[in-house]
Amino acid sequence: MSEEEGVTPASPSDFLGRGKLEDGIGLCLSGGGFRAMLFHLGCFVRLNELGLLPRLERVASVSGGSIAAGALAVAWPELEFDASGVAVNLCEKVATPLLALARWRLDAPAIVLGLLPFLRAANLAAAVYDHVIFKGRTLQDLPEKPRFVFTATSLQTGVLWRFAREYAAEWRVGEWRSPDLAMSLAVGASAAFPPFLSPVSIRLPPGAIAAMKGADLNFAPFTTQLFLTDGGVYDNLGLEPIWKRYRTILVSDGGLASPPMGVPWTNWLSQAVRVTNVALQQGINMRVRVLRGLHNSGQRNVVYWGLAEPVDNYQVGNPLQFTSESTKSAASVATRLKRFPNEVQNLLMQAGYAQADAALRASNIGQMIARPPDFSRLPLHKK
Repeated sequence: MSEEEGVTPASPSDFLGRGKLEDGIGLCLSGGGFRAMLFHLGCFVRLNELGLLPRLERVASVSGGSIAAGALAVAWPELEFDASGVAVNLCEKVATPLLALARWRLDAPAIVLGLLPFLRAANLAAAVYDHVIFKGRTLQDLPEKPRFVFTATSLQTGVLWRFAREYAAEWRVGEWRSPDLAMSLAVGASAAFPPFLSPVSIRLPPGAIAAMKGADLNFAPFTTQLFLTDGGVYDNLGLEPIWKRYRTILVSDGGLASPPMGVPWTNWLSQAVRVTNVALQQGINMRVRVLRGLHNSGQRNVVYWGLAEPVDNYQVGNPLQFTSESTKSAASVATRLKRFPNEVQNLLMQAGYAQADAALRASNIGQMIARPPDFSRLPLHKK
């Protein structure tokens, strides 16, 4: 794309070292199991009401965010946008399959069955995603715009694999052009939470992976079989495919919020879990600080909303009256792939909707539809 078509030079001092930036909008969807999936669904509804969905150039996702993004991608060709850019059938096409998936008790049964020989829990979870959402579709069924990118972490090299319509690639191994990989496997790899739902194993067609510049591992076994775990291990905000490319970055964070523990368990297993969660949270916190620095320096226009952030902190009013107590309740929901009670599902959708609404009203993104927020437009379960 030439500069006349929307690509402009980045500042020579650009923190991320990008030479050119596109003026479009990129959306990043974090991990966090079904909790994040439902949170992002609430965000989708508000983004749609404001007319922002058709303005997206790229959607990058990880883990639970990839499940939500996958449902949006599958539905995209069937979305009916009105003259103002609002999809009038979003809830029917996107919310219906996601809420159907949210009725599954998925992680525990998959883990138990994964103990059997020749079965992997993560691949079993991927089969459920295919049954409920993807219906046999491959990455070649993704829309051309916006571009959807699902990310997973390679257990072989320790860096990201990216799965998109045009390519599946990892900079040390190489690139698979126009991959016909099942969408459920790409999403399943992105959401393969370790150690119980990990890894996803993907056998590659012979000769599928071509070398790229700098690919020092373009040989077997790296090019013949992939062992992938949750993309959140590397980047739980899904920033990597977005923040070096686009000036405007929307970040929806329904991920881990490590609560304080006055008297933590001290046995080895509990310590290992706690230390892993703290390390993951610290990585998220560091990336959020970088995002704020990029925004404050003017190098990017960042709009970030997070599950644990009280709506009142955005200082733009709270017309939905989504309280700090509700925020704490939503943030305390476990990051599981299991069925939550209807009231918890409603709370998570409301949290995503309210957070996105407040963050976007506090932003300087122009050309948004002036439509007051209203929880009644969410696909809430009836009491």
